[in-house]
Order: sequence, then structure tokens, then C-alpha cells
Amino acid sequence: MATKMISLNLGTVLGDPPEYSTGWYKDPITGQLYYYDATTMKWYIYAAGVLQPLSIAEQSAPKQVNIKAGDSLKISISYKYAGPAVTGVIEYFSIGIKGVTGYGPKLVGQNSRNLPICGSPTTFTAEKTLLIPTSVEEDWQHIECKVYHGSPSVPETGLRYINALVVVGIEAKITEFTIVDYVKA
Repeated sequence: MATKMISLNLGTVLGDPPEYSTGWYKDPITGQLYYYDATTMKWYIYAAGVLQPLSIAEQSAPKQVNIKAGDSLKISISYKYAGPAVTGVIEYFSIGIKGVTGYGPKLVGQNSRNLPICGSPTTFTAEKTLLIPTSVEEDWQHIECKVYHGSPSVPETGLRYINALVVVGIEAKITEFTIVDYVKA
């Protein structure tokens, strides 16, 4: 069994200034327009004539990791927090599919953690190792991680990597077939 690893930086939960100013941004891969409100630190997508909030940011994965049934995938996250002490914060890790109706988790793991009082943005890290089951399917290509819940509640913050995983070994495949040479015998 091989352990694969991918790391995600979830950015800010509370306290840090936003990385973007208020305005429209275009996804360089899909061409989709997104609106960012720096005051609320929220992203919105323009769909059906209205701006709809995106609770989880989505981007193309910076790398792809090959996985197969029986592998372990370790996902590492980091985020900054500033604010009062919070109990029961959920650190959520998932592998899933993305379809017409949105993202659908297929394999989920989570941690629970208490955050101390932080007067300035403090970095927290976490990780979870997910065992890839024998029921894995080829479309399990995406990773979503987020931080949410707690008492008092923290705003849901997260990130989804699109096409982060390549599931191999499900179907027999022959690739890069070629005739190497032919000569008169």
C-alpha cells in the first residue's frame, strides 16, 4: 500500500486582510466570471441573472496524484485564525465527484479541534489520511477541504481542487501502442 500526499492552504478563517480587492475576476481556464466582495471576503458566481455566493472556493489543482484502491491519500491543510476561543471546529477532508448539480463527496474524513484565543492571525495545520476503498471509481477526481462549525460558530471556509486525482487500475488499459519496426525476413 502506497501513501500519496497533497497539501491545501485554506487561507483565512478570520482576521487576515483579503488577497483580492472587490471586483470581477475571470477564471483563466474556464473563462467563468466571479465577483469578489472584499468587505465580506466572499466569492460570488453570476448565474441565472443573479449573483450566487460560493461558500467553497474552487480552482484547478496545482498537481495530479495517481491513486488506486488500497492506497492511502494524506491531505494536509493550513489556515489562519484570529478571534475568541472556539470549541468543536470541524476540519473536513473529502474526495468526490463534480457533476451538473455540484460537488458530491464520496470519501470523507474529519477532525474536531478547539481553537484558542488568538489576538492576531495564527496559522493552524491539520491532516487526514484517507484509505482509498475498492469501490473507488474513475470520476473520484476532486478534493474538497473546509473548516466550519464550532461554538461560537466560525464562518465556513474552504477550497476545492478540481482534477487533483487520477484513479488508475480500475479497468484494463493498453496505452501508447506502436509498431516498433518491420523488415523483410
